Formats: sequence, structure tokens, C-alpha cells
Amino acid sequence: MSILISIAPLMPSALAPEATSFLCDGRPVEAQIYNNENGDYKQLEAYEELDAGAFVVIKLENVQLMLPRTFNAGETSFTDRKWLWSYEDHQHPTFKLVEPKGNIREFSCDAKPSDGLLGGEYS
Repeated sequence: MSILISIAPLMPSALAPEATSFLCDGRPVEAQIYNNENGDYKQLEAYEELDAGAFVVIKLENVQLMLPRTFNAGETSFTDRKWLWSYEDHQHPTFKLVEPKGNIREFSCDAKPSDGLLGGEYS
């Protein structure tokens, strides 16, 4: 009888929200997703854990947004109908603003390179 034991390094989920720091049109943006279906305000560990009460907190230079989850099929997105934050591409999220006259302003966003630390710490 033989037993095979495999030891592998701990890897984050393939769908983990690994990037929380972004540059959108060259400006720093922080985005953190929370679950809140049961009123627990739990920080999201993996996208597959997203619940019906989820929301994203987006921190800009002079503005902080709290956007509720949408239920669009095939994407992880949040909107208050004025702002939209969507993770169709997790390294390049979609960030849009509907301006007063109905014009849509889209910001080009890229994940900030990680310095290897966990928990959203970036240099």
C-alpha cells in the first residue's frame, strides 16, 4: 500500500478579486467588493462567492461611491444608474459615468501591478 501526498503552494482562486487598485485615465482608483445579503458586510474573497446583496466601494481622489450589484448575465457589474463598474475583464474593468445630458463618459482602467503582497497592497 502506498500513499501519495502532494503539497502545492496556496494559490488564490482563479476568480479571486486579486486587483483592488487601478489606474483609470491615469488616476488612482480603489475598488473593494463586499457581500451584504445577511447584513454582515463581508469583504469578498472570490467572485464565485458573490451574493445578491453585494456592492462595490470605489474610492476616487475626491469621491467615494457605493454601487449595488447588477444581475447582468455573464459579468460581475455594479451600478447606481449614474456610475457603472464592471469586471468583464478583471485586469481592465469598465468604469463609466452617465453625465447630466445623457452623455456617457468612459474611463480607461488598468490594474496596478502588484508588488507580490496579498490583501490589495500595491506600491
